[in-house]
Amino acid sequence: MMPINYPQAKKTILDNGLKIITETITNLRAITIGILVGAGAATETKEEAGISHFIEHMAFKGTKKRNPFEIATTLDEVAGKINAFTGKEYTCYYVVILDTHHDIAVDVLTDIFLNSNFAPGDIELEKGVVLEEVKMYEDTPDENIHDVFTSAVLHGHPVGNPILGHEETIKNFSRKSILNYRDRLYTPDNIIISIAGDVAHKKIVSELTPLFNKLSGKIKKRTQQRAAAPAKIEIIKKTTEQAHLCLGSRGPSMNDSNRYPMVILDNVLGGNMSSRLFQEVREKRGLAYSVFSTLSPYTDTGVFYTYAGCAKESAKDIINIILAEMASFKKEGVSKKELARSKEYIKGTLVLGLESTSSRMNWSARSEFFHDHVVTIDEIFGEIDKVTNDDIIEVANLYLKEKNLSLTMIGDIEKSPVSKLSC
Repeated sequence: MMPINYPQAKKTILDNGLKIITETITNLRAITIGILVGAGAATETKEEAGISHFIEHMAFKGTKKRNPFEIATTLDEVAGKINAFTGKEYTCYYVVILDTHHDIAVDVLTDIFLNSNFAPGDIELEKGVVLEEVKMYEDTPDENIHDVFTSAVLHGHPVGNPILGHEETIKNFSRKSILNYRDRLYTPDNIIISIAGDVAHKKIVSELTPLFNKLSGKIKKRTQQRAAAPAKIEIIKKTTEQAHLCLGSRGPSMNDSNRYPMVILDNVLGGNMSSRLFQEVREKRGLAYSVFSTLSPYTDTGVFYTYAGCAKESAKDIINIILAEMASFKKEGVSKKELARSKEYIKGTLVLGLESTSSRMNWSARSEFFHDHVVTIDEIFGEIDKVTNDDIIEVANLYLKEKNLSLTMIGDIEKSPVSKLSC
């Protein structure tokens, strides 16, 4: 593959520590402006569970300048899209808009980020909305199981906290607790503004500086925490048509060099239609429609697991197939063809995933958040190309030990179909 040295980002750090990153892309009309703040499930106490996500919701409930309808119509009138999402370690607010209207994007996005009202009546109203979101999520076991498994395998680690929170914590949110949390986390040195599109770095910095240089305070850095021993087997009985299962272990963190061999192992195991699990479980045996593996690295920990949705009678066979494949990785690794195919697939997917300004904004923001600089595609390619089969065998033996494995199941089942997890 030809060398790819983008993103070529420019960065300015304001006196208060806030970072502004731009990537100029002149051949696209869309511009995406995002504000990432290091506030998510992992930065919450038990009593605050779900508060990062709740604050994200409240940003759209009105400011000193605009009511919720005016926030929406101001952007709808120029075909702009405003949204936000909350993750385990950060929250991101963003606007996608035509480059000719970037001033409107800056105005509205900074308004909801800096000037939200957090009116007591709106807070109480939004509690009902979020509680329904929690119920909807819990009624969707093929989605909910991923959080349940993460919490089990990272037992006691803050990354295992639920993003949406719990009914009891949400009901207890008050304007005071919300503002206290916001003041603690929404400090300038914990904020990254990322812009991708046809923008001039100096111009956008000059527009944003007077709006954000008034922010003050410093974030108290989260201390690295060790997870306790993972829950081995967890069964959640629920009336469902399918049994849903996640089987896996802790994985490498975002800055761990083991991440790249694990990315390839993950891809070969269950990353696409030619993967071992897809071929064996679905194509050859017809045991499941949805089966895959995934690797989720975070600041100081990570999670690697497989998922399948199947008839409860098929769960044991699928678990044994997964364990057998894990054992194979530990002993033999991958074939030369699998290694070459996986490397090209990962690199190609990465490039194709960065064909929009929204993806480029997100890449720069996340990269700065996790690595303190914007990582180029060539850097990633270099790390992937260096991976050998010996590296894959090494990480398989490091992470896929029997004592590290956990199994979570949700469905109309009374007990685990297997008594132990051995590979």
